[in-house]
Amino acid sequence: MPSIRTKKRLVAVVTVAVVVCAAGLYALAQQPYQLAPMDEAKRDRAVSVGGGKYHVLPATLQTTQWGWLDPAEPPKVTINSGDTVAIETMMHAHNAIQPGTTMDDIVKLRLANPGGGPHSMTGPVYVNNAEPGDTLEIRIKKIVPKAFATNFHLPGAQFPTVGLLAPEFPQGFVRYYYLDLDKKQAEFKPGVVIDLQPFPGTIAVGPDPNEPKEKSGPPIKDAKGRTSTLRPWKNGSNMDLNELQEGSILYLPVFVKGALIWTGDSHCRQGNGEVSLTALECAYREIVLQPIVHKGMKTEWPRAETATHWIMMGFDEDLNEAMKIATREAVSFLATTQKIVPMSRDEAYALTSMVGDCRVTQVVDVRKGVHCMIPKSIFAKK
Repeated sequence: MPSIRTKKRLVAVVTVAVVVCAAGLYALAQQPYQLAPMDEAKRDRAVSVGGGKYHVLPATLQTTQWGWLDPAEPPKVTINSGDTVAIETMMHAHNAIQPGTTMDDIVKLRLANPGGGPHSMTGPVYVNNAEPGDTLEIRIKKIVPKAFATNFHLPGAQFPTVGLLAPEFPQGFVRYYYLDLDKKQAEFKPGVVIDLQPFPGTIAVGPDPNEPKEKSGPPIKDAKGRTSTLRPWKNGSNMDLNELQEGSILYLPVFVKGALIWTGDSHCRQGNGEVSLTALECAYREIVLQPIVHKGMKTEWPRAETATHWIMMGFDEDLNEAMKIATREAVSFLATTQKIVPMSRDEAYALTSMVGDCRVTQVVDVRKGVHCMIPKSIFAKK
């Protein structure tokens, strides 16, 4: 009898083992196949379209950096001048801010990355033959947002300098919005509808090695030598220029080999000033860029172009100084860059005063921004 019981127990154990093993194999079969990690810079992301090269850069934890621009970051895709790249972007803090994320969560995320911006930056994109001293023309060909957005301001009691009227709003505020992409609208609340005007709040090339030391706010660089995305500067970064919509062109001076393009801080609508801290913050399924390297074109500050205007920018902690820089850039553009109608510097200064529309870009990114818009329509057609 004992031997029979032993045999029965052995059969039961084997049966259980077979069932468990089979269940394990079935579960394993249901899991997605995991590729071995690889160097993103070596991944070929190019496809051929219309005889040109079209590159795709998805937003993953391997292709995005939270709040910092680092020239030592390996490129995630390498392209030629004139190629096109479609870039996906994340929401802030490596996609941690999603519907349901509370104000307490947002405060914790802000404190978790001291000195760095909240922005999730996809990149960098390396552009062959781009060298320091060149100008990079970036054509914004297409912008396709994802389906939701948010707006928040931090508790002024805890962050009294973050937001133009921060002390007057001690509790903080956050709300999430569904984006109707067919209508290109979002409902702010019943009775208030906002038309969407997507643009990249932050688009940058590699940092300026001669960027001056901070005048206020947290350090520009961290111990690793990375540059915070909090401030706009000559390399672009957190410009928050709402004119950079689909069809516009951005010109940036190149400071490092390969230029190194990042984008993030994706916006779906923003008023000039961005006074409360954030705009209608969203993420993009794709922002399609076409970078073109210009060897003989010298620029000092970012410039932009739309179908109707040339736009000159200035950034400084002092809004008056930002205004001077933007105005000086407008005068320089009219007197030396544009060739439609030659004019002296005095004439350019006078014309800027008559037709230049200088606006406050933003006042919440430590360095404030001004952009002066020169209408193309003033030049008579011959």
